[in-house]
Amino acid sequence: MALFAPKCDRCGNRTRNKEDDKPVCEECVQEMKLLVEASGEEKRPCPVDGQAMAKEVAHMLVIDRCPQCHGVWFDGGELERMKEGLEEATVMAMARGMTSPLI
Repeated sequence: MALFAPKCDRCGNRTRNKEDDKPVCEECVQEMKLLVEASGEEKRPCPVDGQAMAKEVAHMLVIDRCPQCHGVWFDGGELERMKEGLEEATVMAMARGMTSPLI
C-alpha cells in the first residue's frame, strides 16, 4: 500500500476513492451527480433518429447522448470546454509520468 493516496483526476486532491478504475474524490463524484440532477434541461430528440437523448456527464459537462445511434450532441461552448479539460488532463498525465530526468 502506498504511503500517499493518488490524486483525484478532476481536482488533484488526494483520495483512495475510485470510479471506473480512476482516482476520483468523493466531492467530485457528488458534484458530477449534482450537475446531472441540477441541469434542469428537458430531454431533447436526437436530430438523426428522433429518440429522446439521455443526459450524461463527461469531463464536467452535461452532454446529450442518443441511446439508439450513440450520437453525442453538445450545447454552445461545450466542445471548447471539453477540449480545454482534455488538454489539461493530458498535461497532468504527462507530468505524473515524468518521475526521473531523461539521460
